Amino acid sequence: MTAQARGRGAGASAGLVIHASSVRWLERGLLIRGRSGTGKSELVVRLLEAGARLVADDLVLLEPGPAGLRASPPRGGGLLEMRGAGIFNVAAGGATGIDLVVELRRDGGGSRLPEFARTTICGVELPQVAVDPFRASAVARLRLILHATRIA
Repeated sequence: MTAQARGRGAGASAGLVIHASSVRWLERGLLIRGRSGTGKSELVVRLLEAGARLVADDLVLLEPGPAGLRASPPRGGGLLEMRGAGIFNVAAGGATGIDLVVELRRDGGGSRLPEFARTTICGVELPQVAVDPFRASAVARLRLILHATRIA
């Protein structure tokens, strides 16, 4: 993954532009990370079908603040690239706070009962889960992760 720091003028906090996607879904902000071709846009399309709103696709501007990490498109939003189909203009949901980092892995993360994972981005600590975006249950798993209480 590539990232670059980006300033917003004198006195403004620096943001970070990363290769990722972001959506607002079920009143939560998701940052979806993974290498090129791992299914970021595939998962975004499935989440849009489930009622999510697109924040940014391919490049996401992340900015830390008092309320946590905020995601927005680095330039005009609403564009979604689907590999093999083209670039589409979809309804954009605007900037959002990030509540969960979704790391894409074709195996879904491996171990049966993984430890609670956390990651730090721009100095903000966030929960992180591994998801296989091509599993039929990917969206249902994310819904459960966002709204159920994990006990083990």
